[in-house]
Amino acid sequence: MEGGHVVAMRRFAIALLLLSGIAAGVTATLWGAALAGVAHTSVIGSDAMRPAFLTGDLVISTPVATDGLRAGDVISLPTEGAPQLVTERVLEIVRLPDGQWSILARTDAGPGIAAEHIVGAQVWEPTLRVPVVGGAARAVLEPRLGLPLLSAFALLVVAALLWGAPRARSTRAA
Repeated sequence: MEGGHVVAMRRFAIALLLLSGIAAGVTATLWGAALAGVAHTSVIGSDAMRPAFLTGDLVISTPVATDGLRAGDVISLPTEGAPQLVTERVLEIVRLPDGQWSILARTDAGPGIAAEHIVGAQVWEPTLRVPVVGGAARAVLEPRLGLPLLSAFALLVVAALLWGAPRARSTRAA
């Protein structure tokens, strides 16, 4: 019976490694898209854009032409002091004489203070929202959770590699 537990544990370890590999593949794809300038990922850090976006949502944004924006559109912009894009709703957009654009935008929560952003020909527009995933990803990056998870992952790799595949029992002819 002990062999059955080993086989079950090995299958569990392989399944978790497979899921981890899929997650790593998706992450690498998003990272590559960000490097190529075709997509940008960010995690919604507050309920300021509720109900459209909730805290912990992973948002994938793609570039759009600024001249196609209208009041009411949702955009993501770089903001000083913020490590990632900040998602806001356009209140007003005006083309400046130098060819740039002045966008007055704010978050959806409460009255809020509108901020002016001077942008060029393109801005980022949220095109895909993945609920909860961003919060989980952010939590995994915290050392108090990430280090134990990394240790558990290493143990799974060891378990999958060291525990050999079950061997067929040989039957001897008597």
